This record gives sequence, C-alpha cells and structure tokens, in this order.
Amino acid sequence: MSTGAAVPAAGQVRVQAPPRKQPLPPIRDELILFPAAPNEDGTPAWMIQDPVTNRFFRIGWLDFELLVHWADNDLASLVRTVNQQTPLNVTADDVRALEKFLSDNQLLRMTGKADVVKAIARAQSMQRSLLESLLHNYLFFRLPLVRPQAWLAALQPFLARLNMPLIATVVLAITLLGVFLVSRQWDQFTHTLVDNMTWNGLLGYGVALLFAKALHELGHAFAATRYGVRVAHMGVAFLVMFPMLYTDTGESWRLKDSRQRLAIASAGIAVELALAGIATLVWSLAPDGAFRNGMFFLATTSWVLTVAINASPFMRFDGYFIASDVLDLPNLHERSSALARTWMRRTLLGFQDRWPEGFPDGKRRALIVFALITWVYRLTVFIGIALLVYVFFFKLLGILLMLLELVWFIGRPVMKELEVWKKRRAEITGHRKRWLAGIVLAGLVLLLTPFSSRVAGYGWYHAQEQQPIHAPFAAQIVSMPAQRTFKAGDVLFVLDSSILGIAQDKSRQLAQARESQIAGLLGLPDGEAQRQSLNSQKAFFEAEEKLSEDERERLTLRAAFDGELRDIDPALAPGVWVKPREPLALLVDQRSWVVDAFIEEAQLGRLQVGQPVRAGLLADPRAWVDGRIEAIDVSRTLALPNPMLDASSGGPIATVVEPPKEGQERGHVVRDALFRVRIVLDEPLPTQQMATVRVRIEGEAESLATGVFRKVASVLVRESGF
Repeated sequence: MSTGAAVPAAGQVRVQAPPRKQPLPPIRDELILFPAAPNEDGTPAWMIQDPVTNRFFRIGWLDFELLVHWADNDLASLVRTVNQQTPLNVTADDVRALEKFLSDNQLLRMTGKADVVKAIARAQSMQRSLLESLLHNYLFFRLPLVRPQAWLAALQPFLARLNMPLIATVVLAITLLGVFLVSRQWDQFTHTLVDNMTWNGLLGYGVALLFAKALHELGHAFAATRYGVRVAHMGVAFLVMFPMLYTDTGESWRLKDSRQRLAIASAGIAVELALAGIATLVWSLAPDGAFRNGMFFLATTSWVLTVAINASPFMRFDGYFIASDVLDLPNLHERSSALARTWMRRTLLGFQDRWPEGFPDGKRRALIVFALITWVYRLTVFIGIALLVYVFFFKLLGILLMLLELVWFIGRPVMKELEVWKKRRAEITGHRKRWLAGIVLAGLVLLLTPFSSRVAGYGWYHAQEQQPIHAPFAAQIVSMPAQRTFKAGDVLFVLDSSILGIAQDKSRQLAQARESQIAGLLGLPDGEAQRQSLNSQKAFFEAEEKLSEDERERLTLRAAFDGELRDIDPALAPGVWVKPREPLALLVDQRSWVVDAFIEEAQLGRLQVGQPVRAGLLADPRAWVDGRIEAIDVSRTLALPNPMLDASSGGPIATVVEPPKEGQERGHVVRDALFRVRIVLDEPLPTQQMATVRVRIEGEAESLATGVFRKVASVLVRESGF
C-alpha cells in the first residue's frame, strides 16, 4: 500500500532541500533618507521623507542598516549580512517589524495585483462617510493662500548674514526701556485698557491681532529660510470655524541640529514679543491720538496672546513644538498620551502591558504627568470652544454644534479607551475587579450623599437705615450742620436758590397786581366780565408762588431717622453751589447693620428666610459674626449697589461693560445671574464703615450630583427660549 511518501532505498542518503527564500518587497524609489539629530541615548538616527505626502518618519540605527542592505536580499540573507557587517544582533522579527512599518505607512512599491488590491482596500477603509467628512472639515481644515518659497529663497542670502545676537540685544534693551517708562504711567496705561472696551476698541484689537499674527507667521518663514528649510505654503487654518494663520515648516525635521529646529519653532513668539516691546516703548513716547492707540493695541495683544496661547505646550501651537525640540521628542503629545494610557491600564486594571518606549523612570513619570495635564487643559479648552460656538450661532444650531464638540473631542477618545478595557476585561483579576468596584461604589456614595450644605457668596456690609443726602436741584448752601448726631426731622443742610426766590417774588407781585386790578373794577360797566379773567390769572400766579415756596422748602434737608451724619464733603461751605443729586453726606443709623449678599441662581433653591448665616470681612478673615436671612429677591441683580463690589474696582463680583446709551456714560452690569439676599446680623462687625464681606449660609444639604443636575437644568431652562 502506497502512502504517497518516497522511502529511500537501503544505503541511500537523504538529501534535505534548501529552505525557500523569502523575498523582501521593494521600497519606493522616491523616498529620501537623511541623517537626523542623535537619539537621547547618543545613538544615531535618520529621517525618512515621503515627498508625496510630505510626511517624516524617524528611525534608529538598526532600521537604517536594514534599509541600506534591503535591496537584492531576502529575509535570511538580510539578517545574515547585517549581523556580519555590523555589531548589531538582528533577528527575523526585526525585519518583519520594519516591513510592517513600511507597509502600514505606504512606503513600499506596489509590484503586483495583490499590492494594488491591498492599497485599494486600505484607501476604502480610510474613506469617511459624508457625515464624517463634514464633521472633520468643520472641526479643522486648511486653506493654503500663498506659496512663498520663490521670494523667500531670494531673501535667504540676506537672512543668513543677520547678526541675531545683536538684534536680540537691541530688542531686549528697547523692551526693558518701554516697560520702565510704562511703569511710570501705569494708571494711564490701565485706564487706556478699560477705555478701549468699546466696539471701536474691539475692532482696533482685531486689526492689531491680524497684523501681529501675520508678522508671527513671517517670523517662522524667515527663520526656516535662514536655515535652508523649504516653506511649502502659508494660509489660514480653521479650528472649529475660528481662523488662524499658519506656516508650513514641516520640513524643519530635516535639520540635524535641534537648536535650528528650536529657532524655527520659537521665531513666531520671538517676533511677537519684539513687536510688543517696540510698541510698548513707542506708546510711552507718542502723543495722544489714533497712532498711540494703535501702539497700545499692538503691545497688549502681542503680550497677552503670546504668553497665554502660543507659549502653551498643551495645544499644538508654538509652545508644543518648542517643547518637542527642547526635549528632542517628536510627536510629544502622541507619545506622552500612549505612556499615560499604558500607566492607567497598569495602575487601574492591573494589565502587564509593556511601556511603549523605554524611557528612564523619572522622564517617564514626567511625560505621564504632562499627558494628564494636557488632557485636563484640552478638556477645558474644548468646553470653552463649545460654549463660544453656542454663543456665536443661533441657539438651536449652537446647541447641536456644542454637542458635536463635546462628543468628538471628549466623548470619542474616552469611548475608544473604554472599548479596549471591555475587550480585555478577561485579563482583570478578581481582586482588581473588587478593588475597582469599591472605588466606583465610593464615588457613587460621594456623588449621591447629601452632605454639602454650605452656600457661599459675597456682599457688602452697611447700616440697615442710611440716607444719602443730596440737593434736589442746583442750589447754594446757606448753612452747614453744626453737629454729627441728629433726631428724625432735624435740619441737616439749608440750601437756597436765587432763581426760585426771583420766581416766587415775581409770582407774588403778579398776583398782587391782579388783586389791585380787580379792586379797581368796581363801578365799571364791563367790570364783572373782566373780574372772572383777572381772578383766574390771580389764582394761577398764587399757585406759582406756592410751588416756588414748596420747592424752596425742599432745599431744607432734614433727617429721615435718628442717626449720625458721615462722609461730609470737605469742600462744602456756606455760599458754595452744589449740583443736583451731588452727594453731600450720608446719614447712618448705627444701631442696626445688615449685609446684602449676592448668591448664584443655582443655589437659591437651597435657601429660605430664617436660615442661619455667618458673615466675615474680606479685609479681616478673623472677623465673623452670626446672622439670619431676612429676605430673598425674586429677580436677578443687574447693577451693583456699591462700586466697592465691582471686580473692576478691586471687588469680588465680576461685571461687564454695558454699551453706552445716548447721552450717558458706560455702565457696569453684573456678569452672572446673582440674586440679592438680605441678611440681618446679630451684632455689628468690628468696623463702623461700609465694607465688602463673604457669607456662609447653612442651606439645605445637597449632593454633588444634585447640584450639578440643578445647574444644568437651570441653564437648559434659561436657554430654551428658541
């Protein structure tokens, strides 16, 4: 019976066939390989440039040697050749890993039908649906506007000869001089900032921002050209419909010197800071006018935005690329995020995943912390962008776009990580599951237990009875108060108005003239007919006289209650004219003091009349007294009752500038929805003056989850009017 296998005859020797060769796929001919800066451990590194997609890939020594000997070799001979000619210990797994990397990034040449089919399948898998395409293009897209390489190349000889240390020294000296001069005009500088919070001022800031950002991008372009890096294009990028200028300096990774890459990345910030320094000096020297306002816009816009936005390493702005160059860690966000995800899986779930990269322990911990801070920072920024989207669009579209922001930027990454946890849940040990369940249960208890009862807010401390003393209309002081303590009805100030006196005398004389005319009508044939008209005129003039008398009586200012007169204007004296509504003094009843506190709308449901309160002076944290709620307003507070509460004057409550009405000055409106709560104190605070205070109210206990739900519900109810 034949089994189908050849059996050697006796005395014959079995000859083993040589192993089949495993040919290596060819690499694309147009790829460019050039040396890069050494790795952190000192080993050499190289960059692969794909000129078709303008992407760059960093490889190490092992990958470089494999690529050098790649052509005309199969897998086994490649391993043997590299091991013989270099001190490296290469294995077949290293070759397969490099081949997979080249294939995944489309760096291999397509030689057959199978490669074409694979490329088509990959392209189809990467195709987005219409909804995904619209979503991605809405979230971020670029519009190249200019290709500046031709004229930048013409400037390269000039840029290469620039003495940058000398330029930096001169700019630094100008900046320090400008800051010194501004410090001597600081009040005027800050008032200029407040005075420019108008529509025209905002337009000026917009023009200054556009000019500063244009110079910012030119700084990147000039620095790249100085070091021989091609600038492919410049244009406008839209991040969630917000335009930002950009410069494509992606080829800077071809530079081997990390200091040159750092110079390109920081050139924009350096140019903006130089512009701010020069504008600061010019503002301090220029005369008042439009030019000086323009310098102010340039100075403040460049200083603030450069420090607050561009220098941040947590978003992909200049600060991120500067940090990448300083640490010599390309793709810093992706690599640190990968470390943080691995750390979470190892710490929370007990997975034994290998670290994505072999960093020293200290550096790995620093990168993990950086990734966690980046996640929190981005969460804050994206929520802020979502709110801006809601504000700038009409409400229905704004809500949809805001939800889209939250789902795409926040929900999507979280769900991807949770999917990984779900697929690998079998790897979680029973002990770890019980530990995680305990943490979740403790979190739920923390969220749902109503232990938070304190409601906090700010307010102002003042006498319950106080009367501002002012003239009802323009008048002249006749007498000043002789003492400081008065009873109800006592005279405080005596004023007089010569105009009213003249008007009163005139009306009296006209009334007396009509009375004389009436007496002379006796015996006249038509006397009765004239008597009726003269009596009417007499009554009119007598009414005018009484009105003038009553108005002059109003100029005798009296105390409305028992109290002490304070804050008398030292410029007042008999014979001085005062304007209408001009404050002359303040009458205060010192027997009873109250606090008008301003509480957030979301906390009102936890308050009721009679609840105990603690109030303390902001200026003296040790001074606290007890009190109780006397009344709660039913409508929100729009204007603060005293300027000492306004944040623009150093107070604790934020306000916004209201657009000025015709014939009126700009006013400050409370920014948040705050409601006034009147608090009666059991005893006065240790001060006899009005003061800002903080209050702590023992409201109804509420859990964190209930508080969040209440705030969200109040916002939804308030904003649902569309």
